[in-house]
Amino acid sequence: DQHVQKGIEYHELGELERATHQFRIAAKEGSPVGMLFYGLCLRHGWGCRANSALAFQYLQKAAEHAVDGLQRGSCRNDDAKNQMDTLLATRKGELVIAIYELGVALQQGWGTARSPETAFYYFKVAAQLGDADAQNEVADCYYRGYGTKKDLYQAAKYYRLAAAQGRGLIGNSWIYKPKYDDHDSSNSSNNSRVNNNKSNNNNSSSK
Repeated sequence: DQHVQKGIEYHELGELERATHQFRIAAKEGSPVGMLFYGLCLRHGWGCRANSALAFQYLQKAAEHAVDGLQRGSCRNDDAKNQMDTLLATRKGELVIAIYELGVALQQGWGTARSPETAFYYFKVAAQLGDADAQNEVADCYYRGYGTKKDLYQAAKYYRLAAAQGRGLIGNSWIYKPKYDDHDSSNSSNNSRVNNNKSNNNNSSSK
């Protein structure tokens, strides 16, 4: 997107008002990446007056486009699908950030009411798409029981994913304890043993 690219160039030069103007044009023209950057400008007051409520609206639109394109790939027609495929190929990182940033807004109550459950949902989508910051947030949600049921095994899993990308947290050595290794596999094995025991007990009873 021409306006997005110009906005990025102006932002890197420190010309924030010009950058925000370009992002605003891109957002108004329906660019998901433009919506993301314009939403962030509005949130932080970069080159414009801060407006957390309007920022949330643009971040929400950007995230909705991203979730739709990244997870379901649903588009109205072939031309729209081709445009989305091209956008994802070149701007996937920014779109994942849009999902993460919407989670932050919902977590902090920036421009909207706080919603732990919805924040967790968006964090998890971004985490599953490989965003390390989102992986840490998901882990923290599982660790604290924020927006989801407390689960230390899932917390360890997502903390490890983030650490593998260089975003490990100090004091988190507990996540590498053997009991948190391959939890899903151990659950499957335990369930299999339970089912086998039940089967054996039933056979014994029939005898």
